[in-house]
Amino acid sequence: MKSIVLHKVLLTLISALVFLSQGCSKKEVALPVEEEVTTPPVTVGTDSLKIYKPKEFEGMDYNDKGSKWSYSRSRQSEHFIVFWGASYGKNDPNANTVPEEYRVDIDDLLAKAEQFYALNVGTLKFAERKVNRSNLDKYKMMIFVHYTTEWMAYGGGYDDTIGALWINPATCKPVGSVIAHEIGHSFQYQVFADLKGGHGFRYGYGGTSGNGFWEQTAQWQAYQTYPAQAFSGADFPVYTENYHRHIHHEKYRYASYFIHWYWTSKHGIDMIGRIWREALKPEDPVQAYMRITGIDVKQFNNEIYDAAAHFVTWDLNSIREYGKNYIGKLTTKFTRQSNGSLRVAYDRCPGTTGYNVIPLEVPAAGTQVSVAFKGLPNAAGFNPVDASRAGWRYGYVALLKDGTRVYGDRTEGSENTVAFTVPANCSNLWFVVTGAPSVYQPHAWDDDDSNDEQWPYEIKIQGTTATGYNEVSSQPKDIALNYDLSFPADATGYSGTQVSVNAAQLGEALAIPSADLAGLMSSGKIKFYAVEPNGSLNPNNTATGYGHWFTAAGAVTNWGASAGLFSEFNASTITFSIGQYPGALAAGKKYTIKQALVYTYEGAKTVQATFTFNVNVK
Repeated sequence: MKSIVLHKVLLTLISALVFLSQGCSKKEVALPVEEEVTTPPVTVGTDSLKIYKPKEFEGMDYNDKGSKWSYSRSRQSEHFIVFWGASYGKNDPNANTVPEEYRVDIDDLLAKAEQFYALNVGTLKFAERKVNRSNLDKYKMMIFVHYTTEWMAYGGGYDDTIGALWINPATCKPVGSVIAHEIGHSFQYQVFADLKGGHGFRYGYGGTSGNGFWEQTAQWQAYQTYPAQAFSGADFPVYTENYHRHIHHEKYRYASYFIHWYWTSKHGIDMIGRIWREALKPEDPVQAYMRITGIDVKQFNNEIYDAAAHFVTWDLNSIREYGKNYIGKLTTKFTRQSNGSLRVAYDRCPGTTGYNVIPLEVPAAGTQVSVAFKGLPNAAGFNPVDASRAGWRYGYVALLKDGTRVYGDRTEGSENTVAFTVPANCSNLWFVVTGAPSVYQPHAWDDDDSNDEQWPYEIKIQGTTATGYNEVSSQPKDIALNYDLSFPADATGYSGTQVSVNAAQLGEALAIPSADLAGLMSSGKIKFYAVEPNGSLNPNNTATGYGHWFTAAGAVTNWGASAGLFSEFNASTITFSIGQYPGALAAGKKYTIKQALVYTYEGAKTVQATFTFNVNVK
């Protein structure tokens, strides 16, 4: 569940951000047995700050135990006050007498909130303290814990004065990136509350009311504390399927946070805070960034290419270590033309600021490969654009076996042939293309892909092939692929590892372009199975998508007490995600599971690709 900005009185705030009444509907629940709160509201630290009373609370007495929000059901830290709902009665929210699903460790919540506060003020600079420029010099931020099992995670503020957030207990189990995200929204809200005027992105871009930068930025704010989740979380796969779009596109607003890392790598960690504080209506973040940094559109397009080239291998100091296991996950799609060229597909065509990462098969060191690039603005089947603005940037990225990155020269123009000599010890090679129009236009949030700017192109490759677009010259044959894996036993999580299948090897065996695999699976021509210990094929998926739960003995089962491992297949990236059921595996033991793809061709002929995973648990 994603967060949304909450604010009672600012009715003109962007329509994409939902406004809720403070009296949110809740389930009717039985009151817990009451236990006296033993920790009174206290202020800790050096700041002496007041508690703001929102306009909607004008008739409420915080000192009255019968009030909806009362000091008798609150606790404070230096910069926050937490109120909890009346349904807790006299109980501390973390008391054993409170049903587990309603428990909240208020002390932990306050401690983490202070950590996020220090980040957003001291490091990211979303507010300036003690220089008479922020209401944070007067008031504590406010957290309201509702006694409900319905998901509630809203960050915003009150009366253009002070940031606040509204949560339910589930968001605090444990206190982590969800709360960091919502407090991020509270600091975004605080920008306008402090500066007023045209600051703080309280408007939409491109003539509509939508603005995805709130969610993009809140994710990035949260990932300053939890950086691994930028890749391991549920939003990264969304990025891999949508990174060709404008960086502020609504479809992946929760996943488009990597540009923040690039901008801060160039200009310092406070750059995002500067954009929020220094942007002026009606600028979008890109326009604000260009003005603040003093660059023009041509220079900006060069930077977007540089960012894309570094995102191929996540080659930024701040994320390189976290992204090392996620190299090669960005998806592309092409259609083969009669002349042998590959034309980018509609649903992967780069928009303005969007990009494509095209994996190439790695030939022998010293081989010169070349790509003949041709831009095709307004090609049939793509969105119409002003072709006079059309532009692209493109070039090569190589990853060596020792982790060294080699960047080819950046090239531009609507038609060009670009050569690259494969370096020694090259493990991966890519061609990168970005949409780079000569005039920048903000992207409007309208939930309509048909008017998005698109900059289609086609490429013709010499000296190698694009991975997945291998020429088919052989007959299909069976193939067995074995993988020896290892990961630690996990008592509480579903951790594991990923396996990238050699797409060219698989495509050659099945006699298909491996890029066609996902489509053939969707059509049913290729089917996915688990292989039972007796060798029989089980067609019933028991995990997510193409996937199965297995017992420790390798038999198919369902999630639950009998489960030991799971394996899920991503047909688009041709990767397996292998993981474990919490507490089910023993360190020092080895487990084997098997899955298969069966391709039916020429009527009733079949071939099988069998994948065996030998998992050594550490």
